[in-house]
Amino acid sequence: MLKTKYNITGLIFLLALSTATAQNAQRLKKVDWHSYTQLRFATNFDNYYNFSVRRLKFWIKSGPGFSKHWSFKAQAIFMSLQKEKFFLQDVYGQYRFGKSSIRFGQFIPRFSLQRFQPDYLIPATERARAVNLLIPDGTMGVRDIGILYNLNAAKNNLRFNIGLFNGYGIKQYRYNNSGFMVTQNLSYHIPFRHSSLQLGYSVMYRKGDYLYLPGIVPDTVTYTGSDFRFDVNVMFQSNMFDVQAEYLQANLDTTTANGYYALATMKFNSKNHVYVMYDHYTNDNQSSLNDPWWIAGYNYFFKSYRIMLTLETGFQQVGTKWNNRTVLQFQMFFH
Repeated sequence: MLKTKYNITGLIFLLALSTATAQNAQRLKKVDWHSYTQLRFATNFDNYYNFSVRRLKFWIKSGPGFSKHWSFKAQAIFMSLQKEKFFLQDVYGQYRFGKSSIRFGQFIPRFSLQRFQPDYLIPATERARAVNLLIPDGTMGVRDIGILYNLNAAKNNLRFNIGLFNGYGIKQYRYNNSGFMVTQNLSYHIPFRHSSLQLGYSVMYRKGDYLYLPGIVPDTVTYTGSDFRFDVNVMFQSNMFDVQAEYLQANLDTTTANGYYALATMKFNSKNHVYVMYDHYTNDNQSSLNDPWWIAGYNYFFKSYRIMLTLETGFQQVGTKWNNRTVLQFQMFFH
């Protein structure tokens, strides 16, 4: 009962804060807020039937009238997977000067193409397994605490950044941390008349200090040592279809893991999109993670991505057995 009251109180507080912030934003144009939810039903048509709140996300950020150089963002999320608790994700400030900026606080280290595509814009209901597992803090809260330098050049077509972080994610805080993490990312966007091409890569080096890395090393083992990862990606976009692909790899002293995906979306019109994705992941600890998924889905846009319905099904062959997972998801923005 106490936990339920706590969650309800937190939700009321966030909604009240969002409403007040919206009023201030309209009057002062200094602060803006957004919120959306994804409600999901998933089944394997055998022994699994489940309704869930995949996401209920709130974020507040600075508006154009806040400052010429300074900006900020704070974001929280509620998910059924988080046992009905709100989870603080992003809290950071940023200072812009010329074509550069410095971000400091708690946020996602810049690594991977798909990881930085918003949840509400990704055609598929989930990111590829390699992205979820092999980004620097994928299984440790996704975010980290540190500082990032970013440069936008060549008419914003070239983006470069480099960051320094604690290296142990945000699921715990350590007073005596002996590790660190450095990331670097570069992407180049090539525009055409009715399409565009983007190429990019990311690299990461970490001095690991007693890290839990499920999906890479056994869940019962902590890892201490060198951790080097890289990602290469490509994306083509046009009015009719989009295609993107990535390859990610992690190299630890004791093991390696890698994976890739290819995602293609056909846009018949503004309301009807169809997509297919091939999702492959491999690690040295042989498990069902090493068997690929074939995924296909359909998106119907009632009001662009702000009100959207997705039907998706995926298949995985494990030995002579086929696994299936089908998802029906409804997405709605509140602001």
